[in-house]
Amino acid sequence: MARYRRYLITAGIVLVLVGAYAAGGFWGVPHFGRSAAQDFVKTHYGRTLSIGEIRFNPFTLKLDISDLSLPDADGKTLLGFAHLHVDLQLASLWRLGPSFREILLDEPYVRAVIRRGGELNLADLGKGFPEEPKKAQPAQSKPLRLYIGHFAIRGGSSTFEDLTRATPFKADLNPINFELRNFSTVGNSSNAYALSTASEAGERLNWSGTLRLSPFSSQGRFEIADLKARTIWSYLRDTLPCELDSGLIGIRGDYQLASGAGPLTLQATVHNTTVSELGIKPRGGAQDYVKLAKISVEETRIDLGKRSVDVAKVALSGGGVQFWVDEQGRVNLMDLAAASPAAPAAAAPPVHAASSAGESAPWTVSAPDIAVEGLKIAAEYRPVTPAIAVNIAPLNVHVGGFNTRPDDVLDITLDSTINGTGKLHTKAKVTAHTGAVSAHVDVESLGLPVIQPLLSRYTSMALLKGALGAHVDLEQHPDGEFEIKASTHVSDLKTVDARQKRDFVTWKDFKIEDVLYRSKPQSLRIKSVTAIEPYARVIIFPDRSTNINEILTPVGTKPATVTAASASAPTPAAKKTKSKSTVPKKSEPPPAPLTPFPVSIGAVRFVNATLNYTDLWIKPSFSVGIQTLNGAVTGLSSDPKSRAKVELNGKVERYSPAHIGGEANVLSAALYTDVTLSLKDVDLTIVNPYSGHFIGYKIDKGKLSVDVTYKIDQRKLDAKQHFVVDQLELGDRVESPDAIHAPVKLAVALLRDRNGVIDIDLPMNGSIDDPQFRIGPIIWKAFVNLIVKAATAPFALLGHLFGGGEHMNVVEFPAGSAELDQASQEQLAGVAKALKERPQLKLDVPIVYDTNIDRPKLAAAHLNEELLTREAGTREGRKHPQTAGEVALADPQKHYRLLLEQYRATLGTEAPLPEAAQAVENAKGKQAPPYEQAITDLDTALIAKIDVSEGDLIALGKDRARAIQDALLSDGQIEPGRVFAVTAPPKSETGDKVKVAMALK
Repeated sequence: MARYRRYLITAGIVLVLVGAYAAGGFWGVPHFGRSAAQDFVKTHYGRTLSIGEIRFNPFTLKLDISDLSLPDADGKTLLGFAHLHVDLQLASLWRLGPSFREILLDEPYVRAVIRRGGELNLADLGKGFPEEPKKAQPAQSKPLRLYIGHFAIRGGSSTFEDLTRATPFKADLNPINFELRNFSTVGNSSNAYALSTASEAGERLNWSGTLRLSPFSSQGRFEIADLKARTIWSYLRDTLPCELDSGLIGIRGDYQLASGAGPLTLQATVHNTTVSELGIKPRGGAQDYVKLAKISVEETRIDLGKRSVDVAKVALSGGGVQFWVDEQGRVNLMDLAAASPAAPAAAAPPVHAASSAGESAPWTVSAPDIAVEGLKIAAEYRPVTPAIAVNIAPLNVHVGGFNTRPDDVLDITLDSTINGTGKLHTKAKVTAHTGAVSAHVDVESLGLPVIQPLLSRYTSMALLKGALGAHVDLEQHPDGEFEIKASTHVSDLKTVDARQKRDFVTWKDFKIEDVLYRSKPQSLRIKSVTAIEPYARVIIFPDRSTNINEILTPVGTKPATVTAASASAPTPAAKKTKSKSTVPKKSEPPPAPLTPFPVSIGAVRFVNATLNYTDLWIKPSFSVGIQTLNGAVTGLSSDPKSRAKVELNGKVERYSPAHIGGEANVLSAALYTDVTLSLKDVDLTIVNPYSGHFIGYKIDKGKLSVDVTYKIDQRKLDAKQHFVVDQLELGDRVESPDAIHAPVKLAVALLRDRNGVIDIDLPMNGSIDDPQFRIGPIIWKAFVNLIVKAATAPFALLGHLFGGGEHMNVVEFPAGSAELDQASQEQLAGVAKALKERPQLKLDVPIVYDTNIDRPKLAAAHLNEELLTREAGTREGRKHPQTAGEVALADPQKHYRLLLEQYRATLGTEAPLPEAAQAVENAKGKQAPPYEQAITDLDTALIAKIDVSEGDLIALGKDRARAIQDALLSDGQIEPGRVFAVTAPPKSETGDKVKVAMALK
């Protein structure tokens, strides 16, 4: 009995212990666990921990807790879960560490909040504990022996809020699932895990792999799918200058993380990163400026130990960019980089990770294959109306070989179509570290009418057609020096005067070939410039403005008051200008060099060029054209010693040859030209509008040939101008207020030789630096002055041409005489020669006499005749009839006696004698005084009594005219009908000569 009692007591004790154990497990653990947990939270956090049901099975070692919730400081849930199931194994005893069959956490919840002060609410869990004294760091020990057969988080969720942002950010992740199997801190267990979560917007995160703690290592795979760019922007909106309006991001890769015996190493491979339908716009903007269809980054390898990032390929496919310059000149894309409203403070300098040697080592990045494919760029320039629109589509760019090594060379290719027709192709090699560039650019069929709105802003020219092509090679060296080789052309250009709707400048092709520019030393060389079938029109309008001035003025604005009058015609003042063809000598300092560095152009060629000139100011209007102009200017250079050869040939009005030839240097500051212009047989009837307006006559007939040579050396002009007019015949008179007031027909007759040719030389010289130097007006003035001079001083011209002096038309006769002296005869010989060479001229010889000069001489001659008659009646006169009269007049005594007899016969014997004659008479028988004074007084008294009739004077004038006619017509080479004796009014002159001034008609 005693023995059974021991068994019963033992059994009872066991039952009591088991019961106590069961009671402690089933009731005590939940009760005291709840109380301890709530007290702990109350003590350290000052919050109330809410716990639902707690169940523990002490026999199966299973714990279940439901509905746990820890509040945050604001009363909202900080942490919580719906149910926790823990299944502890008895194997923990022999495994010498906790061994869990499974740990299951259902619907856990974490609310993470960054408060306005920048603190994380989860950091509150580390507060409320006294600070422990620092202890010496113990030697590294083995990790806790832990075994978990299965750990899972099911249906979890999380909320993240950032209240530091100007616009608070909030994101919810739901569900969150995590699974870990066969986890062990010892042995070779794989410790596989898997994590998956998603946001309410469908964004997903999947992460799986293995984890080892000794040594620490992990490897696995991760994937982010359907991450909205808008979500990223929502969080970073306060720091980003732009707005991510749309886009989905996907990332897929794997990683390897290990510590081993050395530092932590991380190798990650992101197999694919994609961004699709990414839209970027300004903050608060209404439209996306950038819309990218797809960005793909493939096989990105990141090695933390090597500090390297290697990207196999980066590709941007499709999409578009909206680019414009607004009315204020601002680029819209700058809005995407504008400072954000709440920009953070400047970031601290980046911290470089340390290498194994403890020194900072730079990261290396490599992306050998970067491509942009099918991108569309819509660009607009809006300061003009309508805006200039340029569409670049598709744009394909490839950048090869990118890395951050100093010796990296980028291979860049670019292909694009511009506005549907233009082609752009570029290939380049760029060494970013040194700045060296080697590039080739091809442009084909780039339409120029696209720039019409810009032209309209500054001009009235309409660009209807034209395409640009170019080939450019650029070489830039590391020292910054560069070299450009290029050829370019503009084909099928057509421009129109927008106001007049007439062609302005056109050409079939304009080529600039083999351009070579070097930056150091600076130089520019062009092999050739060729204009094929160029055409230009110059118009002078009724207000004397030109179409060039009008075209350079925008539509709707008034052209500047610059007229072509001075260039196309003389002003009325020109008619009063003295005949001078010399440019004013006053000069300014020579201008600066035309080119700051050496420039050369091998040849400038013209193929079938045409120039039309129309003057609508003149009435009727005038037009002339130069056609089929061909030739070249070769050897242009800024070298002062160089001489370019000029050889151009064309037609004026289709038939009259035109030639320009010689040498020139127009690119040097030491300007030099020695150029000849030649025009042959230009029909002068085409200039009738000008001849009528400025000369006062139409032209019925005539041909013009011109040979002019302009030589400029040391900026001094020496011009020789030779004009030949053949068979010029003036027609009807034209009334014009601007016509020169001169006998133009006479001038033409003076200038035209016996063959009907007018041959004129007009030399000209001066300084081209003179501000008044304008070659057109100078030539015109010289020509008009020549006409005026010929018409107003014809004999000066004839005297210059044929001898006889400037006043060859004025013949001087002694008073009362019609005899020509030797000088007059020689003078009239020059007039006769001029009349022979100018058969159109006719000469008027006036019947001239002067009463004051000729009458006394005629009276004296009449008195002399009477004295000779009186002497002829004497015995001596009858004895020597031929000589007696002259002898008597030579003897003072006889001369006196003849005068005394004539005086008494004329005035009577009682008439008183002049005082000197009376003195002679009173001295009879005595010594008589000299007879000279008495002869003079008697002559004067008798002449005063002689009556010289008007008929006598006219007869003298006729004798003089006849003497001139005889001198001119005596050799029979001049038709008598060309020399006329004409009546002239009496003259009244001083001196002892009478001047007969002949006139031409």
